[in-house]
Amino acid sequence: MKVSKIKISTFAIVLMVAFSACSDSSDKKEDKRQASSNDAPKIEVVQNSDAHAIKVKEKQSDKSQSKSYYYDYNVKDANGDASTRVKPRTSMEANMNVRSPYEKVEISMLVKKLSKDFIVKCSACHDDYANGIVGPSLLGKDSDFIYNKIVAFKTGKESNPLMNDLVKKMDDKEIKKIAQEIYEFNKEITRMRNR
Repeated sequence: MKVSKIKISTFAIVLMVAFSACSDSSDKKEDKRQASSNDAPKIEVVQNSDAHAIKVKEKQSDKSQSKSYYYDYNVKDANGDASTRVKPRTSMEANMNVRSPYEKVEISMLVKKLSKDFIVKCSACHDDYANGIVGPSLLGKDSDFIYNKIVAFKTGKESNPLMNDLVKKMDDKEIKKIAQEIYEFNKEITRMRNR
C-alpha cells in the first residue's frame, strides 16, 4: 500500500509539472503573436485627389552609367590628353631599348672582332670589342696611349692587381701588337660611325 501511494503521488507531481510547462509555452506563443501584430506598420489608404501629379522622385541617369562599371569605375584620367601621351617604359622595355655604341657597326666588323691574343688577355675586363666592362673602354684611344698605359702597369707606375700580373708576362713586341690592333679596330669603328 505504501508503494502504491508513492506511485500515485509521484505520478501526480509529474502531471503537474507537465501541465505547468505546457501552459508557460502557450503563454509565450500568444505574447509573440501579440508583439508581431503590434510591430507591423499599418497601411493607410488615402483618396488620390490628383492622379497626374508626380509623387515619387525620379532617379537621375548619369552618362557614365552606360559604360562598364566593372572596368573603369567611372574614374577619369587626370589629364584629358593622357591617352595620347607616351606611357613610361617598364624596366623590361627600357632594357630592350638600350642603345649600343655598335648600332651602326657592320656585321663583318663584329665577326672579325679583335685577335685571339686580345680576347685571351684583355677581353675579360675590356670586352671582346674593347668597349670596357670592368676595365675602362679602349674605344677612341690611339696606339701610343694604349702602349704607354700598358707599360706603366708593367713598370709599376700605375697599379692594378689584374693588369700587373698579366702584363709582366708580355714582352714589348706583344704589347705594341695589341695596342696597334686596338687602334686599327678603333679607326674602323670611327669610319663606320661617320658614314
